[in-house]
Amino acid sequence: MIIICPNDIKKEYLKEKIIHNYKFYSLSEIKEKVFFKYHDLALLKLTKKYDIKPVIASRILNSLYYIDRVYDNPRLKNLLEIKDYLISNDLIIKDGNFLNSLNDEIIIEGYPKTKELDRIISILSKYTKVTYKELKPKYSLKEIYKFHDIDLEINFVAESILKLISSGIDINKIYVVNFNDEYIGSLTRIFSLFNIPFVFKHKKKITMFKITKEFLKFIKNSDLKVSELNEFLDTLKGKNDEILNQIINVLNKYYKVNDSVKDLYEIILFDLNNTYLKDDKYRNVVGILSDIRLFDDDEYVFSISNNEVLKYKDNDYLKDSEKLLLGIDTSSELNTFEDLRIINIYSNIKNLTLSYKVFRGDNEYFISHNFENLEIKQYEFLNNSSKYNKYLFDKYNMYDNSYTEIDFEDLKKYIDGGINISSSSMEQFFKCKFRFLLNNILNIAPYEETMETKVGNMVHKILERTLKNNYENYPEIIDEEIANYLNDSPKEMFYSEKLKKDIIKIVERLKENSSKTDFKEFAFEKWLEIPLDSKLNLKLVGKIDKTLLFNDGIDNYVIVIDYKTGSYSVDIAKITNGFNMQLLIYLYLIIKSNVIKNPKIAGAYIDSVLDELKPSEYGKTYEEIAGSKLDGLTIKNHEILKHIDHYYDINTYLKGVKFKKDGDFRADARVFKESDFEKFLQVIENNINEVVKSIENCDFRINPKKYYGTKSDDIKGCEFCNFKDVCYMTAKDIKMLKKEELKDILGDEDEVDA
Repeated sequence: MIIICPNDIKKEYLKEKIIHNYKFYSLSEIKEKVFFKYHDLALLKLTKKYDIKPVIASRILNSLYYIDRVYDNPRLKNLLEIKDYLISNDLIIKDGNFLNSLNDEIIIEGYPKTKELDRIISILSKYTKVTYKELKPKYSLKEIYKFHDIDLEINFVAESILKLISSGIDINKIYVVNFNDEYIGSLTRIFSLFNIPFVFKHKKKITMFKITKEFLKFIKNSDLKVSELNEFLDTLKGKNDEILNQIINVLNKYYKVNDSVKDLYEIILFDLNNTYLKDDKYRNVVGILSDIRLFDDDEYVFSISNNEVLKYKDNDYLKDSEKLLLGIDTSSELNTFEDLRIINIYSNIKNLTLSYKVFRGDNEYFISHNFENLEIKQYEFLNNSSKYNKYLFDKYNMYDNSYTEIDFEDLKKYIDGGINISSSSMEQFFKCKFRFLLNNILNIAPYEETMETKVGNMVHKILERTLKNNYENYPEIIDEEIANYLNDSPKEMFYSEKLKKDIIKIVERLKENSSKTDFKEFAFEKWLEIPLDSKLNLKLVGKIDKTLLFNDGIDNYVIVIDYKTGSYSVDIAKITNGFNMQLLIYLYLIIKSNVIKNPKIAGAYIDSVLDELKPSEYGKTYEEIAGSKLDGLTIKNHEILKHIDHYYDINTYLKGVKFKKDGDFRADARVFKESDFEKFLQVIENNINEVVKSIENCDFRINPKKYYGTKSDDIKGCEFCNFKDVCYMTAKDIKMLKKEELKDILGDEDEVDA
């Protein structure tokens, strides 16, 4: 018998204590059997052929199963051409024997009866008997609990779990389901306060592990082919062989490809981002699941976060209008099936408790329409819920938010691959050591690609390509990268039109500036690293957007430029407290790495591109806005300045370069002597040593910073922190800072307003 079902139903079949002859397939596996599957190199070939990102190529491949004739629709025509290309190059593989060899009865269950499934059933039925088993409700859903916010919802779940355990229920039969990322902090903190052991049972990408990051870092700049990587892979053995084996499985797809691994980097990264670590098996914990599934009748399930949400939206590669032409399910139809799936699964769980929240911060949420007809219940907490926080701390007064020191040998073992210290991670350290621990050593902060980060990455790529191409054909480059990075949703299409105009202006400005300087491009996106003097494997690293060079016959004068797609303050005095160090860290890396012979500092700048207009700037042209100037630090040397900008004394593109009537520099000019830069770099070195010392001493105290005279809630270390829910910072933890002044670094004789 052939059974087509999800993995949780497969496990139920295998629990049967009988001899059976079952053959299991998932829906995706049977889809490949009935239609076709792709050759391992199909994704790579598609990215090369059409010069597109792997994620776009993957979405295209998933759209080709039902493209089977000529269409009037331009996008469908294009997809048919792509499919023909794949077929003609043997990149589509059909199983010619599967259907003809069918003689076993087929049972399908656990999947909604979509148009896609109907089509598969129709084909299979021509060869054998097919039975579709619909999941029918066993228990009625009667009530759902309503809570003001997430903390109260999770406090209710925790109290309810303690009651179950005290009544003799096995903790291994208790589950929390349907959680999402916004619940992680509250679940972690409150379950810990209640001393409830738990584990998040969700897929872990192998790219979150140090061994994978080390591997990716190596191949990003390597000229080796996949077949030549064995020597390097040997150095990774013993660090985490389970993940190493998964890395090797991905590499085997490209073993015979002649390209270097740096040219395959994007496709390998995509594959690794879609490779997951198998779930560890834990005992005596509450299992917390992000999805929902079937459970046994003796298991207890708490379903949280039952708020209104639309799972499927019209943002696939194929739009709903195109799906209608192909006879496959639209987003609206898929949402209807998802509603049915949720209700059917929950109606098969005997011991189910449903709940939802109303607020998270200032955001208001509504009950899912699937449950709006249920009785809405209010829960009476063990203590008055208005005294919720006091109750937690009084009842569980063993809780202490102070940092418990990590053992050095444990830390050394944990960071076996070493730690890379960058300007951003150092900034985290000086904002708060505990935040640095969680974010940069334990790496538990989730990465979320926002529109801002997507646009930032896109602009960096456009500028890199246009500069390397000597500003030729830049409109075409802009179009290509906008298409690669932004999808065709209405929101992103709106941005793309505005962005294109702004980016063209940026490129034109850079092109004009390049004609006014003797400093020529040395490197783009230059990765530098130097080992740090430490008992641990620590490195200082940085990737410099653009490095410019001018040789005066003896020395190489260097300029570093970092592109920012938002506002950035170049307040150099703040380096004394460990902030705003990025430009100087880049200079430090260049000086210490010996990547440039006889380096001398000429300047370090932030180029703020696509910055938001200030109210006073509305109505001005792009060239009139101060943000179009390079903002940073410049050498106090007229001879070098005229090589940086031929018109530096007339109308310079360098912000802060100002002169008196006699031609000398003004007191408030942001220009510095060689000895000044040496003092700046000495502060950077001191800060680096402080970071190294704290790591070696396992000192990761909660110590957010706040400036004297600022608002009570203006705590620099807690700004945009992902870990507010787990640290429980108190006033005694805050370290107060005085406002920095340049004279503290340079001395009173240097009157510079930075």
